[in-house]
Amino acid sequence: MDDKKQNIDSKEHLLDALDASENTDEDLKELLSDPDNIQDIRLLQDCRKCFIREDSSLGGEPEVAWEKFLRKQKKNSKRVSYRLWMAVAVAAACLVLVWGGLRFYVFSEPKGGLEFVAYSPDSTSVEVMLSTSSGRQIILSDSRMDSLLENSGKVLRQEKMLTYVNEEQMADPEMHTLTTCGGSFYQFCLSDGTCVWLNAGSRLIYPNFFKGDQREVELYGEGFFRVACDTLRPFRVKSGDIVTEVLGTEFNLRNYLREDTHVTLLQGSVKVKNESSFEEVVIRPGEDAFLLENGSFEVKKVDTDNYSLWTQGYFYFDNESMLSVMRELGRWYNVKVVFRNDSMMDVKLHFWAQRDQPIEKALELLNSVSHAKVSYEEHIIFVD
Repeated sequence: MDDKKQNIDSKEHLLDALDASENTDEDLKELLSDPDNIQDIRLLQDCRKCFIREDSSLGGEPEVAWEKFLRKQKKNSKRVSYRLWMAVAVAAACLVLVWGGLRFYVFSEPKGGLEFVAYSPDSTSVEVMLSTSSGRQIILSDSRMDSLLENSGKVLRQEKMLTYVNEEQMADPEMHTLTTCGGSFYQFCLSDGTCVWLNAGSRLIYPNFFKGDQREVELYGEGFFRVACDTLRPFRVKSGDIVTEVLGTEFNLRNYLREDTHVTLLQGSVKVKNESSFEEVVIRPGEDAFLLENGSFEVKKVDTDNYSLWTQGYFYFDNESMLSVMRELGRWYNVKVVFRNDSMMDVKLHFWAQRDQPIEKALELLNSVSHAKVSYEEHIIFVD
């Protein structure tokens, strides 16, 4: 342990310092039971996020990212405590650091179970599609898209992104529906300046311009919203029974399934209401409102990267279940997911990966560190 402490400042000894196979579960429990270690653990989290955020800008060069991280930490602190080196070594017993896209640790040993279909792909859509209430359907990858958009209101394509023009119009607005398929997400700007990122397998219904004293859209699936401020016109997102209302803010809304409905706030303040149960909560930055089975909301502080890094091209899961991870992989790659051992579904893990890599690469990384055996056969992911 002392040798690891002395050598960790050198990048070539990073993996040696992370080799903590001799540490026991008791070591880990003792570390996590000490409140003084919280700051050190946060430093480790900063290190992990540093690698994620620098990955794209540095072209996959871990040495450059590591040196940049060390310089940043030396500016913030004259001395890093011995507890940090202990934290690095012990946390490595459950954290595998792989440049190229994986963070993973397992909390429980799985046992045998039954087969369960976790995700079935939607075969009806294979392109990002814009539909209008007048019956027009435009594939947004079509080379003729600009001419096709001419009769769809004040909408332009700028750098492969739709931008709706904010102009006073006498006519009533036309309703538009943007639908994403598996393996794709789409960014566009509404007429009020609000920017929307629509995740795979999702749909947003909205007017081509907002008229009157409200701005309202309807979401199916998952979307991230950077809402343009307008104190006179609230922005409302309806998703099933859930209505999220804001004036100007950044938040993520996920509602693929009733039992996995989350509203997560990054900036500002939002009000979340269940129209069926009339339950209502106000959440603040760093908080997540999770819809419970009884119709109320559970509000707690979360790592917002869990709910927003997909907009930057990453899978990112922090202490999430294998079921959640595999459903997201199935949705993104648009393939069926089958657990042949359903006891694996509740195993908790940390995982991040670039979403533009082939499915085989993502599953290879998963297999290299997990208790599960994940295979891919004839467009089906099997988890054993």
